[in-house]
Amino acid sequence: MAYVTAEYAEMPVGEARDHFSDLVNRANYGGEITWVTRGRNRRRAAAVVPAWVVEAYEEILDREDGQIAAERLAEVRSGRADTVSADEVGRQLGL
Repeated sequence: MAYVTAEYAEMPVGEARDHFSDLVNRANYGGEITWVTRGRNRRRAAAVVPAWVVEAYEEILDREDGQIAAERLAEVRSGRADTVSADEVGRQLGL
């Protein structure tokens, strides 16, 4: 049986396996998040979430990666960072 709170549901992995299609539909159409648990202590092992949750997370990571790349490029352009050519890296790695 699923353990439900106001924000999410928790379900043991065996039960989640048996009701996977239903969990996917509830995530997709109802926006429900279901934590899949394992073991006697019902430790969270995975989650079935709406796709938009992961897409939003990926967008956050992309923005953070872009910001880091812009900062590194500014360091290179200002001379505050050393650069190594791809050919040199290949030589150092024996490629």
